[in-house]
Amino acid sequence: MQNGTHKGIVGLVIKYKISLILILILISLIKQNILVNDFPNVILQKQKTIGDLELINKQLKNENKKLQEQIDGYTEEDLSLIESQARFKYGLIKDGEVLYQVNTTVETDNVAESSESTL
Repeated sequence: MQNGTHKGIVGLVIKYKISLILILILISLIKQNILVNDFPNVILQKQKTIGDLELINKQLKNENKKLQEQIDGYTEEDLSLIESQARFKYGLIKDGEVLYQVNTTVETDNVAESSESTL
């Protein structure tokens, strides 16, 4: 062993150490991607999900287009009627307006109140 030659597995490891390290790295990457991450199936599932979302977006765009056409088809009278119904039903207001909401009144007997009561 004075001349630096090794025989057997030790000699093989020393001679091809970089190649063996690269093979080990390759094996660990293949194991991680295929066995742990389920590599090809994950990509196919994500592509299917993206396709489904694109289809939903297309349907929503078509519905929005139809609704916009319906809104554009309304006359000024129709729009004012819709606006008044929305104001009444949902309490909607325009910019710059102030909404005052009146609750039901409670009747009290003023005789029972003291002179110190305030509004």
